[in-house]
Amino acid sequence: MDNCPNTTNKVAFTSFPRSGNTFLRKYFELITGVQTGADNTLHTNVTLQMSGMKGEDIVDDTVWIIKTHSPWCMPYAPPFKANKNIVVVRNPLDVIISWLNLCSTAAHHAKAPFAYHVEYPVFWDWWVKDCTARMQNWYRVVIEDAVTRRVPTIFIRYEDLSSSPDN
Repeated sequence: MDNCPNTTNKVAFTSFPRSGNTFLRKYFELITGVQTGADNTLHTNVTLQMSGMKGEDIVDDTVWIIKTHSPWCMPYAPPFKANKNIVVVRNPLDVIISWLNLCSTAAHHAKAPFAYHVEYPVFWDWWVKDCTARMQNWYRVVIEDAVTRRVPTIFIRYEDLSSSPDN
């Protein structure tokens, strides 16, 4: 994604993986009645498309909000430009376990039937450290990009929306 001001009227909906982007994306669609897009390819997100996210792999002018995990880009992600940025953030402890559950089960809503930290303590320790380093770098790049390019950016906490979406 290239957040260049004055080049387009698109909104990038940016999040670190497992930070609640699908929840907020559905929220946008319900409020506006407008389909959102995503720079994820259909190779990786057919399940999201089948569950109602029709804008997977669509970044053209038929959508105005585009979900992305940029600056973490997936191979073959379609490039797009945006001049506004909405960043959803979530408690890192929840992100770490949610991401591990996704990787372990290959399902967005499934959970492992055991406690990772109990059954696999060495792996859990590595996972937490690796995720923490990746999140730290991701947020650093997002903030630097917003400052350097002067892209209007708003941060929204997933917990605030999920606990009381009407406020």
